[in-house]
Amino acid sequence: MTREAMRNSSLSLKRRQYQKSIISLLNIEEAIARVQELIDEIFTDTRSIVLYWNDAAGAFIPVKPADRSENLKFRIFDDFMLWLGDQDRIFSRHDFEHGRKFAGVRDAALEFFNITGAEILVPFNLNKSVLALLYLVGREGGRAYTKKELRFLLEIRDITTVSLSNAALYERLHAMLYHLEEKVKERTSELSNAQAQLIQQEKMASLGVMVAGIAHEINTPTSIVNGATENLNNNLQLIINEIVQDRIPPEPMRRLLTEASRVRERRDTPTLSATDKFSLGRKLVQKLASGTIDENAARARADFLLDLGLHDDEAVIHIAATATDQEFQIFRALVNIDKNMRNMRFALSSILSIVKALKHYSHRDQAEAENIDVRDGVENTITVFHNQLKHGVQVNRHFENVSKITCNPGELNQIYSNLIVNSVHAMKGQGVIDIYVRERSLDGVFDPKNVQDDNKLEAALGDRKENRYVLITLQDSGPGIPAELQSKIFDPFFTTKAPGEGTGLGLGIIRNVVLKHNGILALASMPGRTRFTIALPVEHAAPAAAKPG
Repeated sequence: MTREAMRNSSLSLKRRQYQKSIISLLNIEEAIARVQELIDEIFTDTRSIVLYWNDAAGAFIPVKPADRSENLKFRIFDDFMLWLGDQDRIFSRHDFEHGRKFAGVRDAALEFFNITGAEILVPFNLNKSVLALLYLVGREGGRAYTKKELRFLLEIRDITTVSLSNAALYERLHAMLYHLEEKVKERTSELSNAQAQLIQQEKMASLGVMVAGIAHEINTPTSIVNGATENLNNNLQLIINEIVQDRIPPEPMRRLLTEASRVRERRDTPTLSATDKFSLGRKLVQKLASGTIDENAARARADFLLDLGLHDDEAVIHIAATATDQEFQIFRALVNIDKNMRNMRFALSSILSIVKALKHYSHRDQAEAENIDVRDGVENTITVFHNQLKHGVQVNRHFENVSKITCNPGELNQIYSNLIVNSVHAMKGQGVIDIYVRERSLDGVFDPKNVQDDNKLEAALGDRKENRYVLITLQDSGPGIPAELQSKIFDPFFTTKAPGEGTGLGLGIIRNVVLKHNGILALASMPGRTRFTIALPVEHAAPAAAKPG
């Protein structure tokens, strides 16, 4: 067998082996690397380079890192690369130097051949687009490539193109599957979030029913006790009048009761220090003892008058000094009863206020949208959470006149509740919460889907009549939210609280409620100051009545 026949046989064998090995490759880079290994194995008297598209480089570059240089970078929109995408053959340098057929692209082609030093160029195309390029430089001794070798390169190109097509299809399918998996994860997360919110809403609805029931149960006996207290007070006044008229000399008793009532109604009566009380007590005992009573009785009456704030009224002191023991004992008993009645009425008033707030807070099943003054909801929420605030949290209200807005008041209550509870937790029960309610125009454009920078939101506020918003801002003096966590705190189930202390749903619910009301949510946090602002659009221009701030 001649040497040429042996080489032809070897080429056929290598082609079949290559076809079997490359058909299973489903990665474009691996397939391109494999073709270069084959060419280097067959053409040992020359050097081959394979160029492939690299996303990171944004160009066609050599597969082997050792072959790479700044010169060997070719853009996909280069004239020659675009032209090659439409071709279906192998090219030699000679084709462009002497062939008239390719005159239109000759300059760009020869520039490519000069840069690369190529003699033979094999493009791997798919759908009129270049996937990769194989080129061979000149052979040792200037020996030309035979027709058998060129046919072998053409066959290898066809086999490789099919393999690259399969690999590209596989990678595209893999990308689609990955994208589909990500979409499934995203939808699953959304469903989990929706389910969690539904569970939370069910819990809140159940809690609202329970709170409304408890408020009703408390309201009934409280109203009865309140009515009984008023009745007792009326009877007390009747008894006092009867005693004054029939059993005790009227003028001293009437004067004492009148003065005691007057002093209790005064709110500017200064509180005595222990030193002042001791000094005044001694002087008062001396005045009282100068009458018809002994020193022990004078000391008891002095303490009582000091407690009532009647120590500086000479007429009352004279009456106390001259009244009989029976008169003074009855007077003291009546005053104590009246004092207890007033304390009871004050306590009942507080209970009724809390019950009213609870009933308002828990009525989430009312009309979906109401025209309300947001300050009422904020105030009711503060009342409901008074027990968590009274032991170390100072709440400062900064309420301005604002327009009523159309909203779901129960959902807004959730916003106030979550923000207040989070602030108390962040401050560990000790600190200051400032709540601002304002109305301003918004002079900037903000994407409602994103949580805004509160500082930027503040800078965009103005006084124009158009584009009005009611803004509820809650600011606390806590340690602040770390910058790396600020983008995560509104994600469902994310929480910085210890296990069992939080669900991670509160701020996510706030975000959804604000979006539902076409509002804007903003946050700014640093050590010592964290601000959340909810901006809700105004649809009705009529301002609500002024409230004390």
